[in-house]
Amino acid sequence: MIAGVAVQAQTAIKKGAVNYEMKVEGNDESAAMMGESTIFIQFDEKTQATTMNMMGGMMTMKTITPFENLKDSKMTVEVMGSKYEIIELGEEALKANKSFGNLENATEITYDKKDIKEFAGYKCYKANVKMNDGNTSEFYITEAIMPTQPSTAKLKLAGYPLQAKVVSPQGKMTITATSFSKEISKDAFIVGEGYTKMTMEEFQKQMGGQ
Repeated sequence: MIAGVAVQAQTAIKKGAVNYEMKVEGNDESAAMMGESTIFIQFDEKTQATTMNMMGGMMTMKTITPFENLKDSKMTVEVMGSKYEIIELGEEALKANKSFGNLENATEITYDKKDIKEFAGYKCYKANVKMNDGNTSEFYITEAIMPTQPSTAKLKLAGYPLQAKVVSPQGKMTITATSFSKEISKDAFIVGEGYTKMTMEEFQKQMGGQ
């Protein structure tokens, strides 16, 4: 059995791209806007790029995160025709833009391998994750896909999530994979040209925040 697990870990896919649809159930206006969003995650053995398309395409946010050095993360935002690169990312910004599989605040994981569903062509089993705020997140994971995970993670899922139901400040969020590819784009981890550099504080002021 141990040998079988070792072989499976070696053959699991460590490079690929996943398209997700995201739906948010909530009562406020932000939940309604977030409800029509997509997430595109690309990863190899060293880096992950997460692109969120929000507000019906009016805003796109991309975060490029090296697994072993979060301080080197990069973020770009395209909103209503303007392009910004956020520099000097704070810890909170980094935490907010990790993938939904982040278990930094998890206290316990339990698995039910009899509860199986299929997403994007992969059979997944259920994982319940209890968070330190008392909420429970529900994941369906596949062991066929296993990208690198940050070594600082205290708890790690036994497989890659292709569906997640989590509780967020905006409401209840359901993220479901619609497709998976073993190929990633050549510019997956590159910030293109034409972006105006500014700090998160400057960007928030630009957008009319405090």
